[in-house]
Amino acid sequence: MKTTLLSILVFTLISCNASSKEFIGTSWKVTSLNNQGKSVAVTNDVILTIKSDTEFTLKLDKNNCFGTYAITGKNTIKLSGLGCTEMCCDSDFSMAVSSALYDVSTINLNKDKVTLSGENTTIKFVKYDASLQGRKSITKETGKFTREEKIPTPETTDVGKFEKPAKDDASVNGTPKGNFITLYKSPCKGTCEEFTMLMYEDGTVIYTGKFNAEVQGKHMTKLAESKSKSLFQEFEQANFNNFKAKYDNERIMDLQNTYLTYKGKKIHIRYKNAAPKKLQALLEKVENQANEVLQKLKKK
Repeated sequence: MKTTLLSILVFTLISCNASSKEFIGTSWKVTSLNNQGKSVAVTNDVILTIKSDTEFTLKLDKNNCFGTYAITGKNTIKLSGLGCTEMCCDSDFSMAVSSALYDVSTINLNKDKVTLSGENTTIKFVKYDASLQGRKSITKETGKFTREEKIPTPETTDVGKFEKPAKDDASVNGTPKGNFITLYKSPCKGTCEEFTMLMYEDGTVIYTGKFNAEVQGKHMTKLAESKSKSLFQEFEQANFNNFKAKYDNERIMDLQNTYLTYKGKKIHIRYKNAAPKKLQALLEKVENQANEVLQKLKKK
């Protein structure tokens, strides 16, 4: 399996009564994550498994990560060489856990519970029995993928089988009016849908589906004008032009790139959790409208 060495992850974990014999062969499921004073919603299983006296794995919802560790003292554990497979696309929760591990500095073991914590991070685990969950064991052959992350290019944006002819919504009359917001979703290694949506202030939406998109080709439809105007007001109130040009976390594996453009200001959001809460809220509302458009087009 091809894995990517994200970095040399080295930190010291101090524990009460922790020893290698206690951990070998055990698995631990994340039950809660608190980062920067805020709780992150648990949406899927993330499993930490101690494979041997030197190796551990981290099973996300799509990808597997591997690393080594060494117990250098009675209560000290040192982890290093974290690498992960590169399939798209892990959940926000999985990405938050893998990122939070870099901030961990202590470990507390209490029978069937483990807490990893740092200055601004707390990850809680409960002992996990994979045999009771019908899960396959984590191996380095799982999730094999060799292509590199796709960055938008003419070669990737023009690929895709044309399944539906372009067909305008009967409710759309004339040329779209007012300002517009552009949402672009890039392809990735997995099944991420590539598409572009131009959302106009009058409710008109022009959609173009490309690589892996369930709805292919160019389509025009219309949403409620009042809803569209409300969205544009929020963009103005959030001072969209003041946000940075890019929000990313290079530690995280293959992700779908999102580009949000308004009044000439383009923002590249590769890792949503790195963006300010105001921008996250705007993106969520744009994506909700995009989902509404997609559901409408799929019914044609």
